[in-house]
Amino acid sequence: MNILRCISLLFVTCVLGQSSAWGQLSFEDTTSESEDQAMIPEINQFRFHKILKDTIALDLNDILVCDSFSAQGMPSTYDALHSFNYRIVDRFGGYLNIKVNLALEQVRNNGFPSDVKKLYIQIDPVCLKVYWFAVVGPSTDGRSYVRIDSRGSAGGGLSAVQKQLPRMINKYPNFHPHKLMEFNENVKVCYDWHGNQLCDFNGTINIRQHFYKFSAPPNVEIPPVEDTELLLTPVGPPVTNDSTAVKTTPSPVKSTPKPSYKIYQVKTGDTLSEIAGKHHVSIAAIKKANHLRSDTIQIGQNLKIPR
Repeated sequence: MNILRCISLLFVTCVLGQSSAWGQLSFEDTTSESEDQAMIPEINQFRFHKILKDTIALDLNDILVCDSFSAQGMPSTYDALHSFNYRIVDRFGGYLNIKVNLALEQVRNNGFPSDVKKLYIQIDPVCLKVYWFAVVGPSTDGRSYVRIDSRGSAGGGLSAVQKQLPRMINKYPNFHPHKLMEFNENVKVCYDWHGNQLCDFNGTINIRQHFYKFSAPPNVEIPPVEDTELLLTPVGPPVTNDSTAVKTTPSPVKSTPKPSYKIYQVKTGDTLSEIAGKHHVSIAAIKKANHLRSDTIQIGQNLKIPR
C-alpha cells in the first residue's frame, strides 16, 4: 500500500508540474458541443479541449488577440492547415501575423513599447480548425518588439522550416530577430490531402511553424503594418499580372452527379462480404467509398454504402 501511495503522489506531482506551465488557463471539452464533430460520427470519439479565452490572464494595458480558421474543404488540405498567416498562392489562412502586428502597433500608439508576451495555437484534427490566442502588451525588458513573422511546413519537418528562416529574417534588416515560439505538433490525419474524409485516423502529419518577433533599435523609424488590405481581400485564385494574357470564355462542363450513400453501423459478427451481400454492392465499392485498405472492420464503425 505504501508503494502504491508513493506512486500516486509522484503521478499527481508530475501532472501539477506540467499544468503549471499554463498559468491560469482552463480547457473546454468540445466533444459533446461541437457541431463540426457531430457531422463526422466516424471519428467523433476524439476529445479536443479548447482554451477558454476568458481564462487567459492579462496585465494592465494588455490586449488579447484571438481568432480561428478552418482548412476543411480547402485545396491541399494540410498545407492550408499550417497557414497560420496566409498562403501566397490563394491568400488563405488565419492572418495571425498581420493581426498581432496591428495589436503591437496599438500598444505603441497607447504610449508603451510593445511586446508579444504569449502565443497559443491549437489544432482540432476532426474539423481541421485552428484556434490561436496572442497576448500583446507593454514590453518589460527595455526592448520594443514591433513585428512578428513565421515560416512553417506540413510534413516537411525541421529542415524544411530552417531553409526558409534566413529569407524571412532578411525582410527586416533594421530590426533584431528573437525566437518567440516553435510550434511542433503531430496532427492526427482524418482526411486525405485533397480533403476527402477518411473513415478512421490514418497516422499523423507534422505541422511545424517557427515564430520570431523583431525588436526595433532606438531611434529607428517603424513603418506601418504592411498587408493590412489583405484582411479585406476574399480568398481566391492567384491573380496574374500578365497583360498579354487573353481572356477566354470557359466552355460549359458537364457536371457529374455525386454518388449518394447510406450509412451502416457495423454490428457484432459482421464481415465486409456479408455487408456487401446484404446491400447488393461489391466489396470493392464499399472499400473505395470508405478508403479502406483491407477487409478489416470494427464494431460500431460507420460505413458508407453506395446506393
